[in-house]
Amino acid sequence: MSTYGDILTIDLTTQHVSHQPLAESVVRQYLGGRGLNAWQMQQLADPAIDPLSPHNDLLLSVGLLTGSVAPASARAQFAARSPQTGLLGTSNVGGHFGAALRQSGIAMLRLTGRAQIPVSVWIEGEQVAIHDASRLWGLEIPQTVEALRAQAGPEAELRVLAIGPAGENLVRFACVLTEDVHAAGRTGMGAVMGSKNLKALVLARSARERQAAGELSDLARQYAREIRAAERYDLYATISNSAYLRDSHDLGLLGTRNFQQAQFESVDAINGEQFLPYVRRYKSCHRCPVHCKAEVRIEHGRFEMLLGERPDIEPLMGFGPRIGVADPEAILYLYNLTNTLGLDSISAAGVLAFAIDLYEQEILSPEDTGGLPLRWGNADAAVALVGQIARREGLGDLLAEGVREAARRIGDGAERSAMHSKGLDLPGYDPRGAQGTALAYAISNRGADYASVYPSLEYFWTPEQGKAAFGDEASVDPLRSEGKGRMVRYAYQVSTILDALGVCKVPILSVMGDFSLELEARLVSAYTGWNITPDDLFAIGAEIITAERRINLRYGLTSQDDTLPARFLEEPVPSGPTKGKVVDLARMVREYYQAMGWDENGVPPD
Repeated sequence: MSTYGDILTIDLTTQHVSHQPLAESVVRQYLGGRGLNAWQMQQLADPAIDPLSPHNDLLLSVGLLTGSVAPASARAQFAARSPQTGLLGTSNVGGHFGAALRQSGIAMLRLTGRAQIPVSVWIEGEQVAIHDASRLWGLEIPQTVEALRAQAGPEAELRVLAIGPAGENLVRFACVLTEDVHAAGRTGMGAVMGSKNLKALVLARSARERQAAGELSDLARQYAREIRAAERYDLYATISNSAYLRDSHDLGLLGTRNFQQAQFESVDAINGEQFLPYVRRYKSCHRCPVHCKAEVRIEHGRFEMLLGERPDIEPLMGFGPRIGVADPEAILYLYNLTNTLGLDSISAAGVLAFAIDLYEQEILSPEDTGGLPLRWGNADAAVALVGQIARREGLGDLLAEGVREAARRIGDGAERSAMHSKGLDLPGYDPRGAQGTALAYAISNRGADYASVYPSLEYFWTPEQGKAAFGDEASVDPLRSEGKGRMVRYAYQVSTILDALGVCKVPILSVMGDFSLELEARLVSAYTGWNITPDDLFAIGAEIITAERRINLRYGLTSQDDTLPARFLEEPVPSGPTKGKVVDLARMVREYYQAMGWDENGVPPD
């Protein structure tokens, strides 16, 4: 076994299993997690391979610090060619599975081929077993986890990653969930698992965490103390980022009714504190001091006895303002329904809003919807349509192809209501009022996305900080486009490094607002024995981003794909504090290419 773990390859067609030590030279260049996936995908990317074919390998890598004593070191990263975008698909997941995988001596799990029947893969130490999972096929995710635990026996300690009916039915934005309901949500990795007839990955009795001593342990404790001392710690530890829904409304950033407006008149009914009465207990990922997740329960009413999870701000935006719903219990139900069925909540909300938008315009008729009255705020119709999507029934069969393909097939101007970039549905922030976020949506290697770039500097840094770091005070003014290429490059490097280290961005970037990578460099140096500086990490981050760009170029990406829907480029915000704003995208994309050292077409040098 390598010091940094092995690459475990499982061929589901032949059931052949192999271990390969991970070379230190690769770790020095790419660290782990997202970096390891970029390294491996450069060798695998082939435009001739269909995303749902047996030849589309699915990678799951842990970060360099995942499973260590470092705070919030929980993250693992999926990668494959995305069935939703056709480009590099990546998705990040927390909880405890990643830490358990690393503690089992595995740095990367590579799954290739397709099983003849539905299977589950069980890993216990260096032993791998492939079991018939036919009886699990068709089960929702909670039922799947319950059945796996029953199969293992009452004394077993299991960590599980599973798909639901959406993944089995190859819904192109199906996700993968852990047993403690953390989702690898974006870009359709659940559909890739489903295409391989792989129902679940199970880790049984993983090795205990090795306790660190000396400098690494001291640094980890210092890091945890700084997180707890941060000004925003208490907010995140009780309400999480859902507390910012009202702020987004006040700033004119709240994507409402498929981004027709940037404010929601009923925002106070669904802001984060409205969900506190439903919280039963708080939950945490591996070694995270924030515990921003919470288990919720609805005791009475039409959704009574629902036991599930509290949504963060993105699904709250999606199942609230995005589709016009102002009932917190309906939002809780919709969010947990997507988890149960194995759907990415952001994309699910995106296709719901798209369908409602078309119904309101009479591009979709009652006959097209099977009689469902798809109106803004109709939560019952949204619940019914989510079930249809996961099981590919009625209109849901078309929407399961993703908003870009559904719009192409519908025609009649439907494309103008399809809110995506590169085929990936936009999150909930209206980019017309946040130019750095707009650029992040457009250039992110996995498509429209906030979390993989994390350009929150435009909200929290002062003009003086922006001037010092990026040469322009406007770089951190969300309503101006100047300097955004350099700012977004910087944020993207930081975000990428955290994904490569396997640490969560919430404590570091949201709670502390620390984009310096100084503590991360000290942690890596103490963990590896190398002499790593923040500048070294920034350089590695740029290399990973560039490697991902090269992969996408191989899949057919062009600079024309680094764009946003016409609604944001041509239709000004109709009212509120961002009234009249559109996205000044072209100049920002050019500046970003220049900041990355790429040519005018977004192509990196050899």
